[in-house]
Formats: sequence, structure tokens, C-alpha cells
Amino acid sequence: MNKLMAIIKREYLSRIKTTGFVVGTTLTPLLMICLSLLPALLFSKESRTDYHVVVLDQTDDVAVYQGAEKFLVGSGRFRVRREALNETHLESRKRELNKEIGEHRLNAYIVVPAAVLDEGRIAYHSKGLGDFVTEVRIENAFNAAVIEQRMIRAGVNAARVGELNKKIEMEKFNERGEGEDRLRITMAFLLIGILCLGILIYGVHVMSAVIEEKQSRIIELLLSSVRPFPLMLGKLVGVGLVGLTQFVVWAGCAVVLSGLAAAQAVTFGLFNLPRISVPLMIFFVGYFLLGYFLYASLYLITGAIVSNEEDGQNAQFPLMILILLAPVATIFVWRNPGDVVAVVVSLIPFFSPSAMFFRIAIQQPPWWQIALSFVLMIGTVLAAVWLAAKIYRMGALMYGKPPTLTELAKWVKYRGS
Repeated sequence: MNKLMAIIKREYLSRIKTTGFVVGTTLTPLLMICLSLLPALLFSKESRTDYHVVVLDQTDDVAVYQGAEKFLVGSGRFRVRREALNETHLESRKRELNKEIGEHRLNAYIVVPAAVLDEGRIAYHSKGLGDFVTEVRIENAFNAAVIEQRMIRAGVNAARVGELNKKIEMEKFNERGEGEDRLRITMAFLLIGILCLGILIYGVHVMSAVIEEKQSRIIELLLSSVRPFPLMLGKLVGVGLVGLTQFVVWAGCAVVLSGLAAAQAVTFGLFNLPRISVPLMIFFVGYFLLGYFLYASLYLITGAIVSNEEDGQNAQFPLMILILLAPVATIFVWRNPGDVVAVVVSLIPFFSPSAMFFRIAIQQPPWWQIALSFVLMIGTVLAAVWLAAKIYRMGALMYGKPPTLTELAKWVKYRGS
């Protein structure tokens, strides 16, 4: 046990003290903060800038313009004016307005044809076509105004259209009378995303740690002082804790930023802050940790097989496919979480972190199935570490090309001390 703790301590401390770890751990949250604040700064700058628009109205009725103007001016950013003209003077006026746009005296102009109610078309002219937010606002404004005038022309009370078109809301309940909790479903998808991201980023670190010692030629000294199994287990836990430490720092910053944003939204009454149950959070952490070490143990086996980084990059593709299959496995659970196929899939160790947690989030499975999934995952981790130790021990002094499948089978079956 003392040797195992020493290995874990060495693997952990030797990596968190590196400049790359410190810079990566601190720089990423700063970038997250900048990316979170930049859109808000851009939109705040945009809201203080008036957007000058001229509407070239060819209709005989000013109603369409008035409806759109009410919508645009109400946003507090647009300054709109109407010019009524016929087709004869349209092209000459467009040339004049294009010149104003080029001289930055006008932002845009809109041509509203006489048959806009029948054809449903307007023309938007501006210096550039990249401001999609402004374009959507203008399009929505005229769309609402045209629809309203069509209804008035058809004798429909436009004020009641919203009431008549109001959709029904279907509430969903299971056999125990429990309603659908979208937050729990979101948590399940969040776990899948975080797990896949964490493994793809940090799983390769476990593999590299094993390859590094093979290439540094200190492997003989290590195997003379400690057995392969505690050595592999210590590497798995030590290097895994490094990745988890960095991930916890990043996740903590993300939670703080999300909390600040949510607090502002609650203050302004945009939505109520959701509540996450403690048991669900416990399952979230438990399945994330076991899933992390489960897939990391597979990278441990890969590192024990290959002898250099290039071979390791090629050998990890099957692992990447297995990791990306985890979200696909949840499809069987989502449609029918109590089905036999969903139960079997959720008990497969490589899919349990996502599939079983998804079942817990949408429909509580029997406790024995939850406990069995934990037992199977822990057993798989230990078996993978044992397998990696066997391969590591026999392949430690092998150089050159990677071993064949036949050679790997012989190494695993070897019972020497």
C-alpha cells in the first residue's frame, strides 16, 4: 500500500508542478471568461448605436410601414423614416441611398413593393450582409406587419389571432404520476458530453505516462522495486487525478460563470433558478468518476502494448470509437428505459456511465441494477489494470515493432513470478 501511494503521489505531483499544467489550468478559465463577456460587450455596444433605415414604400397604404416601424422603434435601436414613391423614381432614389450608405450616412434601406401583401417580398440593402441579428429583426418586423394587414383585408380580427393560434401544452407523466423533468434529462446529456470530452482530452495522458517510462529506460528499476499491478494502478490513479484536478478547476469556473448569468436572469425575472436533487448529483459524480477511470484504464492497456507515441496514436482509434458510441447507446434508453435492450445496454460497463445515469434521470431503475452497474464497472477497471500489468511486465524489455495478437495472448497467459 505504501508503494502504491508513493507511485500515485509521484505521478500526481510531478505533473501538476509543470509549467504546462499551471498555464493550461489558469489560462483556460481566463479564456472562458473572455468568451463569456465578449458577446455581452458586443451586444451592449450594438444597443448604443442607432441604426438608420429608410423605407421606400410603394404601397398606397401606410399601414404596413406603421406596423413594422412600431416593432423596430420599440427595440430602442432603430431610427426609421418612410419615403413614398412610385416605380418611376425607384432606381434613381436607390442610387442616391447607395451613395449615402457608402458615405456612412445611412445604414440600410428597404424597398416595399406595391404587391407586398400578395407576393410577400421586400428588398433589404446595406453595406454588408453579415449583421444577421439586425436582418432578422427587420424581417420579423415586416413579416408581422404584412400578416396583420392580410388578416385585416380578409376580415379577421388581428387582435385575436394570437389567442386563436395558441398551442396546447402536453404534460407528461409516468405510471407513478411523476412529471417529466427536463432538467434531469439535460443533466444526463451533460454527463455524456463531459465524460466524452474528459476522456478524449486526458485519457491519452495515461497512455503517454506508460510510454514515457518505456522510452526513458527506467522501467527495469521500477519493476525491480514494485510489482506491475500496483505500478499500473498507481499510474492510473495518479495521472487520472491530474486530469480530474484540471477538469474540476475548469468546471468550477464554468459553474461560477453560469451562476452569475443565472442570478442576473433571475433578478430580471427571465426564469426561475432550477433545483437539482442531491441524489442526482451524487449519481452524476459517481458515474463520471467511474466512467473516467474505466476508459482511462483502456488507455493504460494501449500504453502497455505500444512502444512509442506514434504507435499509440494509431492504436487509440478503436477507443475513440468506443467512447463516441456511448451517446448512441442512450438512444435505446431514451425511447423505452424499462425495455430489456435498454437494461442490458445500461449494464454494459463501457456504456453504464451514460446509459444507466440516463435511466436514473428519466425513470428510476431498480436499485439492484444500479448497484450491479457500479460493481461491473469497478470490476472492469481492476481487470483492465491487471491486463495492462501483465502486458507491461512481459513487454517491458521488448523493443522494435508492436507485439502481435498471438504474442499478447501468450503474455497474458504467462504465470511466471
